[in-house]
Amino acid sequence: MNPHVEQLAIPYQRSMTFLSYIRGPLVNDWVEEQAQWLIDQTMGGVPHAEENLWRTIETRFRQAYTDTAEKQKAQHNIRDLKMKGDNLDSFIAQFATTAKKAGYDLDGEATLDVFQRALPFKLVANCVKFDHPVTWNDWTASAQKHQQEYIFFKERVRGNDRRGGASKPQWRNALNSRNPNAMDIGRTRACATFTDEEKRQRCYDPDTFFHFLLT
Repeated sequence: MNPHVEQLAIPYQRSMTFLSYIRGPLVNDWVEEQAQWLIDQTMGGVPHAEENLWRTIETRFRQAYTDTAEKQKAQHNIRDLKMKGDNLDSFIAQFATTAKKAGYDLDGEATLDVFQRALPFKLVANCVKFDHPVTWNDWTASAQKHQQEYIFFKERVRGNDRRGGASKPQWRNALNSRNPNAMDIGRTRACATFTDEEKRQRCYDPDTFFHFLLT
């Protein structure tokens, strides 16, 4: 009989052999932890022939593989997330869930950068211009506030159009009159969060900047 096969029949040796085939910078620490666990078990009196040694390693491996696969999938998916329509609350919940699965810190600079790029540009611009958010809670609170304002103004404009009330140009003049210098300052701050290409496309058109309040 093959001595190697006989060795694999023993749960302890089978587990150690299995772990010896798992190598890589992302898994080396995990492998060392499992090998140390096996050693501690046998040093504590558990027989090498105890089948639970192998079952435990097998279960842990399946769990770790599943977690790693889910994490990698989330890291890929989060960069494709975009807010669609007006439902900001659902998007925030989806983004937070995906970020946690990806192992990202919601207050991390990289995570917040991805979050900003997933929002409509005009919403980000108003958040930066009026609130200067820094943390995840700052950003979500600011975005929710300005999204509510957007929905309110949109409904008012639609209602006035039906009743013959204030027109879109009148709303634009009212909004711009809040602070004659605010728009340029806010647009400059907001542009700092975007790439050069995004700046060329988005940051230098005042009509585009406030269009979201009027459509």
